[in-house]
Amino acid sequence: MLSWTDNPMEDVTDSDLFNELGNRGFFTNAKSTQQILNEENKSGIKVILTRGVPHKEAECSRCRKMLPPDMFSYYQARVSKNGYLQRSNAVCTDCAKEGEEEKNQAIKNSSEVYEKPNSGDICSHCEREWTGNWHRHHQGDKFLGYICGLCNMSFHDHRNTDVMEKREKDAGK
Repeated sequence: MLSWTDNPMEDVTDSDLFNELGNRGFFTNAKSTQQILNEENKSGIKVILTRGVPHKEAECSRCRKMLPPDMFSYYQARVSKNGYLQRSNAVCTDCAKEGEEEKNQAIKNSSEVYEKPNSGDICSHCEREWTGNWHRHHQGDKFLGYICGLCNMSFHDHRNTDVMEKREKDAGK
């Protein structure tokens, strides 16, 4: 452990400082944190401070229940304007699990074979070129194919009634 009386601040290297902060548990468990700390050249590293997981209950966008923070997952490298870690989605762990089970069942039930699009292909829903990850699109137990990440985010905002109506209409195809 560094002692500031024995080792004035100007004598402490960036590496020693970052290692000490890591040893004291000040860093989140974001995948990139350890990777950055393992780099030899630590110049240019910036630290984002966070208050950690919020203490207030939050609403699940799917079941609409007010739930404690431990019922949600959080990004480890994104911080809200109030300094807390951001929820990685607005869906509680129970609804997320249910949604994953629905998606897997929909794929299992599908008689059609959908080939996953390649990077740069056109999204069948919004007709935009997409170079990111493709997402499995389903409504209940019906697999509808693949959509781009932008459409996936739009479809999963359960508070957006226009999107939900279009999703239900698409499922009726």
